[in-house]
Amino acid sequence: MKGVILAGGTGSRLFPSTKVTNKHLLPVFDRPMIYYPIQTLKDSGVRDILIITSAINAGDFLKLMGSGKELGVNLTFKVQDGSGGIAQALSLAESFAGRDSIAMMLADNIFESDFAEDVMNFRSGARIFIKKVDDPERFGVVEVDEIGIVRSIEEKPTLPKSDTVQTGFFLYDAKVFDMIREIRPSDRGELEITDVNKLYLEQGNLSASEVQGMWCDAGTHESLLEASILAQEAFDPGRVQLRRAERASLHSPESPMATVTVGIVTHNSEQYILPCIQSLLAQTHENFEIVVFDNDSSDETVSLLTNTFPEIRVLESEKNVGFARGHNEILRKTGSEFYACVNVDMLFEQNFLAELIRAIQEKPNFGSAGGKLKFWDFSAFQAGATSEGKTNFIDTVGIRILRSHRFEDIGQGEIDCGQFDDDQKIFGISGAAALYRREALRDVAFENDRGELEYFDESMFMYKEDVDLAYRLQWAGWKATLSPLAIGYHDRTVSVRGTSAMSLIKNRLKKTRAVNQQSFLNHRILLRKNFSPGFSVGTQSATRWYNFKIFLYILIFETELLGAWWKVFRMRKRINAWRTSMPRRVSQKEIEKLMDH
Repeated sequence: MKGVILAGGTGSRLFPSTKVTNKHLLPVFDRPMIYYPIQTLKDSGVRDILIITSAINAGDFLKLMGSGKELGVNLTFKVQDGSGGIAQALSLAESFAGRDSIAMMLADNIFESDFAEDVMNFRSGARIFIKKVDDPERFGVVEVDEIGIVRSIEEKPTLPKSDTVQTGFFLYDAKVFDMIREIRPSDRGELEITDVNKLYLEQGNLSASEVQGMWCDAGTHESLLEASILAQEAFDPGRVQLRRAERASLHSPESPMATVTVGIVTHNSEQYILPCIQSLLAQTHENFEIVVFDNDSSDETVSLLTNTFPEIRVLESEKNVGFARGHNEILRKTGSEFYACVNVDMLFEQNFLAELIRAIQEKPNFGSAGGKLKFWDFSAFQAGATSEGKTNFIDTVGIRILRSHRFEDIGQGEIDCGQFDDDQKIFGISGAAALYRREALRDVAFENDRGELEYFDESMFMYKEDVDLAYRLQWAGWKATLSPLAIGYHDRTVSVRGTSAMSLIKNRLKKTRAVNQQSFLNHRILLRKNFSPGFSVGTQSATRWYNFKIFLYILIFETELLGAWWKVFRMRKRINAWRTSMPRRVSQKEIEKLMDH
């Protein structure tokens, strides 16, 4: 989807300020007005943006923003001669849009929330965004029924039929330009966007969504002042932090209605099962279930579960089907809003689930959330240490992707000194403890030959299936977020640290041959599925060089891994089918922005 911002007009209602500049360049709180619609489109997943303005001020826009690189977007500019109305201005975007859908914004509209979920789910027709106001006669008035279906739209009526109006954000499919050619100028001599929306309405292709959060139209002196006040309230970092603290003090970090399935896959896990389950049962978030899938354990894992925790649902397999299929089986048999995929060798603080739910609900396009995982000294725990074996060494705060397509656990082996104490977007979440939005999992799932949905790729028996899922979610536009207040502890050795070649080799030598074989095979699978020939020369070169070095290492030290290429070749039909079915809503450039050098 491409974005269009309409920033023309004379701004006569804001004279004399607009005698020397375009009204959309006037300051609103701490930045030019035009920055707000750009940020809204960017946060909604739209980065290719056309700005349509008047000839007299076009140079000012270019001087301020240039190509848009500093703002993280790609800007194009076009001039509207005269004032032919919103629909006429939008018609100038036809060649820019091509066959893509478009998100159109009026540049004097400021929104607190983004529209990522609507943009992601938009397929065809038109969608308007509505809000109740005190002065509907100033806007296009929308009449909706009890279930939100649009019944009528009227442009600036003297006697409004409702107090609901259309705001300055619209989604259209590529047919909008044909619609514009069908309408005629209004009594004002302009092509009205309301008339375009009426055509979509007549065809049954118009939908509406209610705007969440603050919205203002900064077209008058009064509304410009109000916009600055509301923008400070909505966007000033200090005020945002204060509101978050207030919410936390009310003990409502997440919606109490959020339903969660905690899925655990076990195999001979009797030593971990009791502390793991006990820490989960102590969670402050109460609306969750625990489902365990046991991979044919030969120890006392299942009996411990059934005897100690009869309320927990246990699914038993007659053979070890691996991590990916185990979690898929749990997902197929449950229907909660969120799915927490956790390892059994974990210990959790009481607010772990609550903080992850809070984080993932911050934005509708957050598909996964993870916390700060630290190393768990399990031997100290077994010895009865007062600390329960909890250390301050970081295990992972998420998955990092490099241009070479090497994947690393962020922060692994570092002492936690607060360096990861801010919420932030990351490439992906470690499968040791991740919360997924089920809607996102369904979106990127693959229907296999058995007619079942595979959320995790079952050809990846274990290892790197979390990396593959993170990559697929990013391609589909689902973001990953880190919530550092969600703290867990993971039993993993800290003896070998670092990311140098020697450290990586030492880590390989510590693992079994079977583990290295599976990890190497899965890396080939996820590369074939997710790597794009549209990546830049730098990314392609870095990836080829890294893989060449791996090949040389294997050729000398681990020749048994050479068979992985043959296995991938034999799996090519399945991999290609999955690759073809994957939703790819973001560009290669967006993926590359996630890559570290």
